[in-house]
Amino acid sequence: MAGDVVMYTADDRNIHSVDEITEGERVTLTLWFSRDASYDEDPKLISSLSPNLLGVADSKLHSYIPVPGSINMYWFPPDEASSFLSGFDIRCGRLHVLGFDIYPFQETFHLSESESSYNLLELLSGPLLIARDSKMFEPQFLNIMHALQMVQFYLWRFPNLKTKVEGTSPNITPTSQTQKTEIDHLKSVFLKDLQLTERFFGHSKPMKDMEYEFDWDTFSAAVLEWECYVLKLQKELVLHLPHWKTNQSIFCVTL
Repeated sequence: MAGDVVMYTADDRNIHSVDEITEGERVTLTLWFSRDASYDEDPKLISSLSPNLLGVADSKLHSYIPVPGSINMYWFPPDEASSFLSGFDIRCGRLHVLGFDIYPFQETFHLSESESSYNLLELLSGPLLIARDSKMFEPQFLNIMHALQMVQFYLWRFPNLKTKVEGTSPNITPTSQTQKTEIDHLKSVFLKDLQLTERFFGHSKPMKDMEYEFDWDTFSAAVLEWECYVLKLQKELVLHLPHWKTNQSIFCVTL
């Protein structure tokens, strides 16, 4: 398989690191090299992927939606990931520098000043809405990773999306004063150190500085385009999986 390679390494404490890919598409394929057969992760991964992928390949389940890991994984700096007293959630930080805010999609949601940071961060694993410039995009995302992938996809594919906005009618509503207050409070929890967040993502070009203007019609078109795109990738992975199980390698299959 051809493509760019980014070295993925780990030290003796099994702390992993990988260079961030800031442009284009990131596809992570993890290969384990070890003389100790007990560390061979392929059988574990294949046994996990097989029922999950093959079982839903022909269903309408949202099997393509990314599933977040533990909230501690996304907190920077890592040594603050137990108290959340300083630092920021890198998913929210990325959305922030691109000009987006998030709002939990729960009918029973009511923000309490006494709510713990951990409980509020748990909201990121559930349905949410995104807002920009005092407007709310009403279609919900199933979690923060879903929303972040959608925004990144929009940025990546924008030049090709302008021709696909015909027929889209996004449901956009003005954010109420109550919602604005709650969004600001959540931001103060998710981004404890706003200056550190913006320095950390200093290489990221804010959307307002892009060569084009943001518009919700194009973003709505991107939502539909992204779903088609990831379903195509899932289909490819399902087709490759038998080769991986049999030959311990993945072959490109022409669809």
